Formats: sequence, C-alpha cells, structure tokens
Amino acid sequence: MARKELIAKIEELSKCRLICYVTGDRKGQEAQIGEDSLPPLYEHLAAIGKVEKIAFFIYTRGGHTLTGFAMANAFREFAKEVDILIPFRAHSCGTLISLSGSRINMGPFGQLSPIDPSITTPHGPSIQHEGQVQFIPVSVEDVANYFALARSEAKVSEEKMNEVFSRLSERVNPLALGAVYRAREQIGMLAKKLLKRHLNDENRIEKIVNSLTRQLLSHDYVIGRSEAKELGLPIEDPSEEMSGLMWQLYQDFAEELKLSHPWIPETELGTQQSVKKVNCRAVIESREKKHGYCSSYEMKRTSITKDGVKYDAVQTKTVDDSWKPF
Repeated sequence: MARKELIAKIEELSKCRLICYVTGDRKGQEAQIGEDSLPPLYEHLAAIGKVEKIAFFIYTRGGHTLTGFAMANAFREFAKEVDILIPFRAHSCGTLISLSGSRINMGPFGQLSPIDPSITTPHGPSIQHEGQVQFIPVSVEDVANYFALARSEAKVSEEKMNEVFSRLSERVNPLALGAVYRAREQIGMLAKKLLKRHLNDENRIEKIVNSLTRQLLSHDYVIGRSEAKELGLPIEDPSEEMSGLMWQLYQDFAEELKLSHPWIPETELGTQQSVKKVNCRAVIESREKKHGYCSSYEMKRTSITKDGVKYDAVQTKTVDDSWKPF
C-alpha cells in the first residue's frame, strides 16, 4: 500500500486528519526535533485548516524541548482534540509532545521515555577533539542523583551538603549547574501545562510528571505501553487493524530514511574519486504535503599522514542542511 493510501486509511479509521513527523536515527545521519521544523509543520496544519480532531504520528529519539512544546500548542490552535499515534519510539521530546494528546495510541511495540533533558552550554565541561572544543552535555538527572548519592549512600548530613555542592562546582561551572536546575523546573512546568489541557486530576498529573522527570532515573529508560498506563497516561490500545497500519507506515518511512543501514562515507563514495550526495534525514508528511529535512554532501578521496604513515581517507563536506518541499 502506498504511503498516501496508508495515511488515508488511518484517517478513515481514526475519523480525523493525520500529520506524520519522523526524525531518522540512521547511524551517522541522526536527526532530532529542531525549531527549523516549525515552519513546514505550520504549512501542513494550515493546509488542513481548523478541525475537530487531529492525529499526530511520531517517531523520534528526541530533540529541542521548547520546539516540542510549541508543536503541542500549535495542534490545539487547529484542533479541539489531539490523538497521538506511536508505533515505535517517541522518546524524550517525543514523549513531551505526546502529553498533549487526549489519547495516546500506542502500538504493542510503542515506547515512551523520561523527559529529563541534558544541557549543553559554553559554561559546561568540555573536551578537545581534533583541535576543536566540544562541550559535554550535562544531564539534569545526573546532577540530581549526585546529591541523592551523597545523602543515601555516603550518608552525608545536610550540614555538610554545602561541601558536596562545592566539590561539584569545582568540576562544573556554577552557571552550568544553574542552567541544569532551570531546565529541570522548566520541563516539569511544560509537562503540567500540556496535561492540564485535557486532564482535570491534579494528583494524576503530579504522578505523571514526577515519574517522567524524576523517578525513572535514566534518560535511556524505555516505557512500554503497560507501564505508560500504570503511570496514568491516557493510553489507548489501537485495534489490530490500526496497529498494523501504524507499523506499516513506520516501516515505509524507515525504508525511505534507510534507518537500518548505517551511513558509511567510504561505501557512499564507492569506486568514484568524488561524488555529491543528498540524504533525507527527517520527514513531515500529510495527505496534502510532504517536507524532508535533507543534507547535501560533497565527498572525495584524499589521504592523511599520521606519525609518518600515509592513510587513505574520505573527505566529506556538508553543503546544505535544510527542510525542502517534495
């Protein structure tokens, strides 16, 4: 079944319009939800117009938190109700977006994750890599668990927690620690705002937010459908037909974005001395439109000398990264 037919069939079953957003996690060509995706998403929403209900199909490993929040708010500007469709991964920022849904339709292999962010800032720790400074992300939960470790395992008294903080601030700039604290408070606030649009139970909201931001400990933790229900999220089990269509649609995107094929420059170049390549790394699609986030490369064979030894190499130059209409 062609993709447009799949989208139309899902719309028929769900009785609402559908927009799909897939960010690829192909090794070497990973993409995340970014603020540059907002204009193309708006084009799809505007083409559909204001409706009673809209469905949002998502596959992502995460991305920019405030962009996810902006997307979730935009859905409510165009539709009174929002359904989220998750055939597989909707991690991190994808989970935050999912909180906007009055119903979260998770397939049997659907996954959510904690929404605790990592902060990358010029004030944070850094390393030198190939002559360039690279800033290391600071995990919000890693900082929080550092203090929890001091209290629960090292049995540090509250009177001496100032020393624990001083030691941490010697390694991590206090301004970076301030950013971490702000991010932790902000992500909880954003989650509550989204949930309050369709849930009236304060205790239920508090349980969901605490679980997703504080209690699951690891950002890599995977929340399956059964556990998502236990957390209090409005999870729906789609019908067998709907689950099959959702998975088929994911597989179609996965094939286009080559998610199961690592990107290896040497393989891309083949036997040629130089080549130009364009890779699609993310897609936003509805019945009306399609946009792809594409990267253009110039690649050529070269050689490098290290410790007096000459090695063959492939030089890759990025020419363009942008969203394009298809």
